[in-house]
Amino acid sequence: MNLGAAYSKSLLTNGSLWFWGAAFMLFWIVIGAYVESSGYQLSGPGLSEYAGAWYAVVVLLSLSMLAIAIANSLTYGSAALAYAFRYTTLTPARYLGAVVLASAIFGLILGFVILGGTVAIFGARFHAAIVPSNVPALVAVSLGAGVFYMALATNLMLLVINYLGLRSASMVGYVPLLLSYAFGLGQAFTTLPTWLLYGSPYNDITSLLYQGFTGAPVPVMLGSSDSVTLAWPLLVVGLAAWTVGLAVTATILLRRIRARNLEEGRQI
Repeated sequence: MNLGAAYSKSLLTNGSLWFWGAAFMLFWIVIGAYVESSGYQLSGPGLSEYAGAWYAVVVLLSLSMLAIAIANSLTYGSAALAYAFRYTTLTPARYLGAVVLASAIFGLILGFVILGGTVAIFGARFHAAIVPSNVPALVAVSLGAGVFYMALATNLMLLVINYLGLRSASMVGYVPLLLSYAFGLGQAFTTLPTWLLYGSPYNDITSLLYQGFTGAPVPVMLGSSDSVTLAWPLLVVGLAAWTVGLAVTATILLRRIRARNLEEGRQI
C-alpha cells in the first residue's frame, strides 16, 4: 500500500473525525432547518439561498475537524517523520503529496455528506425538492478546501514542533476550528468588509460553496438581499493563493522537522 492510500485509509477509519466532522455537523443542519427557521415559509430561490447559507458554513466547520486530525497526526508522528526523512527514501515533498491526496479525498467526502444531509433535511422541513445548482463546482471547492485545511494545519503544527514545543500543541491545534467559527458565522450573521471576504480563505470557501449550491451571486452577508455581491474569480484566486503559499511553507518546515518527545505535551 502506498503512502497516499495508507493516509487516506487512516482518515476514513477515524471514528472521532466521522463523529465530529460529519454526525455532529449534521446536527447544525437540523438546527438551521427546524429551529432557526421557525415561522419561515420559504420556497423557490429563497429556500435555496437559506439552505445554501447553512450548507456553506457547516461544510467550513466540518472541514476544520479534518485540520485537527492532521495536526494530531503530526504531533504523534514528529519523531518518526524526522528519522524517516533522514534515514529512508521518504522525502518531505512525497509525504506532503500523500497528505494532500488524502485530505482532498476526505474533504470531498465530507462535503458530499453535508450536501446530502442539507438536501434531505431542508427538503423534509419545507416539503420541497432542493437541487444544488452546480455540483461540479461543489466538488472542486470541497477538494480545494480539504487541501487548504491540510496546509494550514501542517504549518501551524510544524511551527509548534520545530520552535515552540509540544506544550503548545493542544492550544494551536484548535486554531483552524476557532477561525472557522469566527469567519463562517461572521459572514452568515453580520456584514463583513468586502476586502476581508476576498482576503480570508475561510470566506472564500464559504462564498464559493454558497454560489455553487444556489447558483446565485454571493451577497456580502449570506442569504441576504444585499445588492453588493462578490466576484467568484477573485474568490478562487484568493483561496488558491493561500493554499499554494501554505503548501510551499509546509514543505520548507517539514525539511526542518524535529524529533519531539511526546512527554513534552504532558508538562504544565
